[in-house]
Amino acid sequence: MNSDQVAADLAKHEAVCAERWKTAFNKFDDMEENIKRIEMILITCAGGIIVGGATVILTILSLHG
Repeated sequence: MNSDQVAADLAKHEAVCAERWKTAFNKFDDMEENIKRIEMILITCAGGIIVGGATVILTILSLHG
């Protein structure tokens, strides 16, 4: 291999890697959106459980008080 072939191979490699990174970053963005959606679902569920538990406790206390 001479220096011209190495330079051509390196340029080809850089182009392929750039495309792969572009695809990877797009997937990372999609995963980030999905994680944010799951976080909101979990926060909403936790809030519902807390409110429901408090309601049950208050109902029990009011029936026995």
